[in-house]
Amino acid sequence: MPVKAKGKDSWAKRRLMRLTSLEKRAVNSPKHAERTVSIALELLEHASLPERPTCLELGCGQGALARLLVERLDARVIATDVDLDQVRLAASRLADLGERVAVRVVDARELPFADEAFDAVFSFAVMHHIAGGWRQVVAEVSRVLRPAGRFVFTDVYIPRWLARVFGRLFPRFDQLAFDPLEAALAASGLKITHQTWEHHGGMAFGKTVATKR
Repeated sequence: MPVKAKGKDSWAKRRLMRLTSLEKRAVNSPKHAERTVSIALELLEHASLPERPTCLELGCGQGALARLLVERLDARVIATDVDLDQVRLAASRLADLGERVAVRVVDARELPFADEAFDAVFSFAVMHHIAGGWRQVVAEVSRVLRPAGRFVFTDVYIPRWLARVFGRLFPRFDQLAFDPLEAALAASGLKITHQTWEHHGGMAFGKTVATKR
């Protein structure tokens, strides 16, 4: 499926959305897969999903999370990524799961799915790559979630002071920051029901579960 919004983006935004070769090497490593599974297991303790949930993953990477959802929860998963190379890699690694997983190229800002189609949407360290578009991601996630559905996500946030400076210098760029994200979630009918933090230098790594009202 073509990525509809790509042609609307500036070069800088398109560059930010794409992983560098070094980032891809890290994202596709066994160590990264282990960390993804560890964080997912932690967050699933607070997600309360129904039996055999229908799940959507934004930014599937190498497919580690999709495999966990199928094997641990007997979920049906649509795993998506904007990067065709990652979709091909995930499809190859998940091929043994058959029809329980579908892997597709999708822009998270324009989800080609019906309203209230999923019990849960997962997004691990994706939205900070979508400057100027993460608000659309939040709105789309809410739209495709069923009532009481869960948005399970992690992301990296710059310090509040730096977000304020960045916002003054580049007001149209709209880089992800936690305070406006929390407000956007609330505006889309999503309430944070679980939140934990890791701090690495000046950056904060948030692990979040939000529930659709």
